Amino acid sequence: MLGFSRNRMSKLLLAAAFSLVVFVIQQLSYAENFALAGQLSESIKVVNRCTPNALEPLNTFHPIIDSEIPNIVHQLWKTTNLQEYPTKMKASHESWKTIFEPQNYTVKLWTDDDVLKLIKAKYAWLLPTYMGYPYNIQRADIARLLIVYTEGGIYADLDVFPRSAERIQCLQHLGLQAIFSPTAGTLGLSNHFFMAERGSPILQWVLYEVKRRGLVSRRIVLPYLQVFWSTGPMMLTAAFREYAWIYGTLRDNIGLMDERYGGAVIGHAAGRSWHGADGQALNYIADHAQTRILLSGVAWVIPMLGVIYFVRRYYGRIATR
Repeated sequence: MLGFSRNRMSKLLLAAAFSLVVFVIQQLSYAENFALAGQLSESIKVVNRCTPNALEPLNTFHPIIDSEIPNIVHQLWKTTNLQEYPTKMKASHESWKTIFEPQNYTVKLWTDDDVLKLIKAKYAWLLPTYMGYPYNIQRADIARLLIVYTEGGIYADLDVFPRSAERIQCLQHLGLQAIFSPTAGTLGLSNHFFMAERGSPILQWVLYEVKRRGLVSRRIVLPYLQVFWSTGPMMLTAAFREYAWIYGTLRDNIGLMDERYGGAVIGHAAGRSWHGADGQALNYIADHAQTRILLSGVAWVIPMLGVIYFVRRYYGRIATR
């Protein structure tokens, strides 16, 4: 009887280990393409400086390059009360207003109600997806895309601070339809700071990708990964790669700030107030590409070794009987 119980327990452990492998592989499949796809520099213009020709329009009465990216800075919060912003640092809204409003920029703070009205009025096809998300950050991710697609301009998270108005204006005058911040070097596109012309084709493509991933994202158990894959940098990067593959060379059309140059343009305090325990644990991985790839490989190997161990132990017992 005792032997039977041990035999049954071994089978249960083997089944549990196998189930764990299947689960890990299934979850990692959502992140694998992002981690292993490589640099974006072959299909996007990497912006690592501001050329004199781009700055010249700011200093003359006869612009050489007319900017299609309007002088609007968009930011998001639940309400107009920024005292509720749940991080240790002060929200950056006043910094943007202080620096850019004297230069004839409009600095807008969008609330949840404002975004919902916009979606109901112009994007009813996206409303079920928007309302169906389990996390507010997913709705915020969609909102920033819709706002900039609708009005054009610059989007900045409330933990993003302007470091150089001249460099930001320079980016606007590079003649690109959209420019994004980087994540993990130039491995991916981030959405904490970006700018685009009104009706930008790449943003339209991204919004369609958001819709496509809506229901599928429910299969992802970890909230952090679910958010990044459905509406965050993983989705944004994947959408761009598809767009670049279909439309060919885009180096002169869409920009990605070099990580070092981006640090001279803006400061990112990375409040990440929405992260749960899984996000805090994986946050370092998301910011370091090589570490992420290494840990991805480790996450594959450990369950496999577990299965091999239980299989060998199980059949070893059979052989000794």
